[in-house]
Amino acid sequence: MSTTELPSGTRVRLSHDVLCLDDGHRVGVSTGGRGVPLVFLHGYGLNARAYLRLLSRLGALGFTVIALDAAGHGGTPTLPAEATLEGRVDLTLRALDALGIGKAVFLGHSMGGRMIVDLAARAPERVLAAVLLNAAAGAPFDESISPGHRSPRAVAERLLAVAVDAQRDPRRLPLGELAGYLRVMAGALARNARAPLGLTGALRALLGSGDFAEKLVAMRANGVPTIVVHGEKDGVVPFENAYDMAERADAALYRVPGAHHSWMLAHPRQGADMMRQLLGAELGRALQRVYRDTPELAAEDLEPVELELLRSPAARRYPRRRPLAFRWPGRRRVPVALTG
Repeated sequence: MSTTELPSGTRVRLSHDVLCLDDGHRVGVSTGGRGVPLVFLHGYGLNARAYLRLLSRLGALGFTVIALDAAGHGGTPTLPAEATLEGRVDLTLRALDALGIGKAVFLGHSMGGRMIVDLAARAPERVLAAVLLNAAAGAPFDESISPGHRSPRAVAERLLAVAVDAQRDPRRLPLGELAGYLRVMAGALARNARAPLGLTGALRALLGSGDFAEKLVAMRANGVPTIVVHGEKDGVVPFENAYDMAERADAALYRVPGAHHSWMLAHPRQGADMMRQLLGAELGRALQRVYRDTPELAAEDLEPVELELLRSPAARRYPRRRPLAFRWPGRRRVPVALTG
């Protein structure tokens, strides 16, 4: 097992290992922190290490972070060409079984968010709460990847949209932070590029995964606490999809003003602040029987992010309230929007 030295200002180190399952299949896993289990699933073309700056901060919030490389990404070899997205989710569940993780909070970005929808629909007993970050789901997205829209030109246009949108979140970073961001992304992409068949298989599984409407409704029917957080200017999975996900799953819906598809990669401290805010709202309520204490984060480890609450399933159960502010002992006041 190897341990990666993290940039200054982070709070925990993540250890990277390769888990070998009973059938010999290997799964790349990064772990760190201590507390409530938090399983993180990454976006297409990346791997867990690309989110290292975010995940290390989540470990400092009182989570045991378990970040898994999807099949064909990072340290996880690809599956057979005919493997579906469900098969890839099954691999995730088998890896969690091998790690002894029964229930967890699931946090997923883009493709990882779509995988969590499938997982929560089929195995709701494993999910303490689901947080979907710019998830690749929703009726408009499902329609865009349907067989009638999967021409080579349409696929090429979508991949171009991904490439263009990826440049928008980091464009305002200071030079020092931008250089660090580019190093992390280059490392993740280079690792995946060494096994291009894995990316091809993952894309085929993603595009062929079908209509997820019923899976979102199943999350609602099974009472899975669900939170949708979506960048306002997402050019890969437009914001209209977030509305659809929230309505079908009866989820809380937060909009991140001005953010694009991968805002949490470019601004990991904002991603950590997002989770801190959610712990003071829907996520905290979902975990109130399990989650007892919130360790203090150093001020330099947080960068306030504005979250606009557009929809809350808790509105029927909790009285309307004024916007609250959460104050860490001895720290500056950080606003938390909790208007319902």
